[in-house]
Amino acid sequence: MQSTEQSKPLFGADNNALVALVSANLMIAVTYGMTRMVYYLEGFPMSQFYDEVVHHFMLSPYYQEALEKPWTFFIYNWSHDDFWTLCGNMIWLTVFGNILQNQKANKHLFPIYLYSGILGALAFIGLGAGISFMGAELSIMALATAALSLNPRYQLQLNGTGGIPVWLIFTVYFILQLATHATGTPVFFLTLNVGGLVGVLYMYLLKKNIDLGNWMHVLVNKCNGLMAPKEAQ
Repeated sequence: MQSTEQSKPLFGADNNALVALVSANLMIAVTYGMTRMVYYLEGFPMSQFYDEVVHHFMLSPYYQEALEKPWTFFIYNWSHDDFWTLCGNMIWLTVFGNILQNQKANKHLFPIYLYSGILGALAFIGLGAGISFMGAELSIMALATAALSLNPRYQLQLNGTGGIPVWLIFTVYFILQLATHATGTPVFFLTLNVGGLVGVLYMYLLKKNIDLGNWMHVLVNKCNGLMAPKEAQ
């Protein structure tokens, strides 16, 4: 998101938003897992771990409780309590993030991820979910719909095979989400759709030359300028 260039950034470039998103999710997961291991080795009950640690990462389903820990509106979608959920989410994040990068939308990944997380959280509580939640599903759905909205005819090219249409990839992802959460609360699936609408709206406005992430880019560039070493006089 720090780059104003339109080309896809290199894998190790410091402006690669996809690598930054995946790395942040993994770092939080590792820290979370190590803390859990410490509780286990020290003989503390897992209920204590959930009360003292997980409680501060999970989004509460009630506004009053959520407002007592407002940081959860910003970190719940970076946190995972299940290894396989983390793996699945990171795979899909990489797929749709790569599609957006291939279409020169690297700097929009973080704004979409952030906006969808916050608005998805508000919808999750407002719709009366009744259960706490953590995970990147809402933000990944936003990136998925953004990739589809940006260019529905785009095809993801794989080595040795033909292109896979983005609409087909999105359909597979949507069906998997529907199947995964079919037995759970319907509110969560409705909230997933809210996350998807954020991605659609973001790309719609971007095509109208309204960049909702521009203030983030300006802020980051200013911070980079302040931290850059000054030339000797």
